Amino acid sequence: MILRTLSLLRSLQSASHTADDARGTIQQASDYRWLREALGHGAVGRDETRLSDGTPARVINLAYPATTRRLAGGNWPEAPAARERCHVSGQHACRAAGAPAYRTLESLSRGLAEGGIAVLRDASRFQYLLDRDALALTWRRPQGLPAGLSPRLAEPGSQAGSQAGSQAGSQAGWLLLELRVPGTAPPGHLTGAWLDERLDRYRRILPR
Repeated sequence: MILRTLSLLRSLQSASHTADDARGTIQQASDYRWLREALGHGAVGRDETRLSDGTPARVINLAYPATTRRLAGGNWPEAPAARERCHVSGQHACRAAGAPAYRTLESLSRGLAEGGIAVLRDASRFQYLLDRDALALTWRRPQGLPAGLSPRLAEPGSQAGSQAGSQAGSQAGWLLLELRVPGTAPPGHLTGAWLDERLDRYRRILPR
């Protein structure tokens, strides 16, 4: 199954692509799917912004408890003031927030069943975000979170809300993932389908 997945992706991309290239493509598709599934727990920022290429955009904020496991992935300073000045960007931002890193294709072999084109499409969407510096992660104290996000963290049943008590105060803080999405119209609901539509509208998805 793994070899068939690699073979399919390599044939769709080009014969010159290596197995490592195919693995990287699958990892990008996986990161994008993790991001779109997490979108429902986010909040739309109040201010409009721009992507690195000048495209008008909206900021979507996602917050995660700064657990020891998440902080272990980076060299975060001990002092809160110094920690707030640090940031992680791109694919590393997703990894720091908790997106799983697949070292093998064992857990991603479903890519073949879903279709190689679907994998390439999601990887292309994620690459669009990377190319325009649309992902950034910072550490925040609870009082430093965006105003529209704080109430959502305390919603019963949410992953963040269930851990809020044990992570209270400056003991751990929060990791704030900021996603900039092209377009200025605020979404009615934050869904993966909305994110797909926004990215597909502003970029021609390849391959044809």
